[in-house]
Amino acid sequence: HSLLAVKLIERMRQIDLVADVRVLFSQPTLSALAAAVGGKGAVEVPANLIPADCSRITPDMLPLVSLRQEDIDHVVSCVPGGAANVQDIYAPAPLQEGILYHHIAAVEGDPYLQYAMFSFDSIERLHSFAQALEGVIARHDILRTAVLWERLEAPVQVVWREAPLVLDEWVLNPADGDIAELLLKRLDPRHTRLDIRQAPMLRIGYAHDSVNNRWLGMLLFH
Repeated sequence: HSLLAVKLIERMRQIDLVADVRVLFSQPTLSALAAAVGGKGAVEVPANLIPADCSRITPDMLPLVSLRQEDIDHVVSCVPGGAANVQDIYAPAPLQEGILYHHIAAVEGDPYLQYAMFSFDSIERLHSFAQALEGVIARHDILRTAVLWERLEAPVQVVWREAPLVLDEWVLNPADGDIAELLLKRLDPRHTRLDIRQAPMLRIGYAHDSVNNRWLGMLLFH
């Protein structure tokens, strides 16, 4: 998933193996990934041709995907802020297409949705955690990427320039049971879906646990 991809790329950089996330996802095996980056240094990726504050994106600005102008306009209409908030558009790698298929095919929940539960001694600590996570999102394109497929001949990935993290507060009653268990029940990945057409593919649901004098934050990520 996206968070592990960021971690892997960072570890590769520490030993002078440089690969774009698109290269990472396009390799079906570890041996193929090693062959793609071993002995080559940095992997060449076409320059991003979409200027900041762009008012309209045209096909010549997208070297990594072939789209008609009407398709580009549709993609842009799905992004908050329009063209000015679109950093890049490109096709998904084969592995990502498989993940997308399972996401669409799932009747309930999402097989690729994961979660982590955190405990904080104050609401201020929880918000500080969220702010730090937003800093990570701002630094890594993959965490600001959405996937669109409706009304398109083939799915595309869209990198947003800005993708605010969503925080949802849940008011839970300790009389109904343990707050951690109640929060997990509300956001259980077996029954919960993230809208992957929106970036980032992360969300925090949180609740106050008055019995244990703490705030619980549950991070969902794809």
